Amino acid sequence: MSMVDLLPGSPRTWLLGVVLLAVFSAGWAANGWRMGEQLAVAEKTHSDTLGEIARAAAHQVRAQMDARVLLEQQLAELDSTQHKELTDAQAENERLRRLYSGADAERKRLRIEVRVAEADRVVSATTGAGSVGDGTRVELSERAGSAVWDIRAAMIGDREKLEYLQGYARRISASPATAP
Repeated sequence: MSMVDLLPGSPRTWLLGVVLLAVFSAGWAANGWRMGEQLAVAEKTHSDTLGEIARAAAHQVRAQMDARVLLEQQLAELDSTQHKELTDAQAENERLRRLYSGADAERKRLRIEVRVAEADRVVSATTGAGSVGDGTRVELSERAGSAVWDIRAAMIGDREKLEYLQGYARRISASPATAP
């Protein structure tokens, strides 16, 4: 008795089963290789796509950084220009203050030309029709003159600060770095 005799069914059935199993295994292996190739192609495509996305993101970040650096340079230039204008205006105001405070007693007081309507003046009973009179000089006390220079200095400072802030806002709003 042989081993083949111990198996149920005919040897032909067994041979057919082995052949079918071999064909099925070969098909499975071939399909696995094909799927492996398809997966490799898909992985390469995915990897290439991720690389392109990374390069595009790096380019965009670089462009935003360049725009930010340019904006910072423009703002530094604006700051420098406005600071110089402010210090120049303050120096001019101080020069004028020293000029008037260092003058002799006659010129020491600040005089302001004032135009007042004739009807508002206290005049004699024989007044004419109300009109704007010629400029009249009003002399300020030393303390009032000093206050005028202080007010002028504050106005100059405020004007320069306002111009700086407006320029800053214009540059920030026009910058492509702030766009979404």
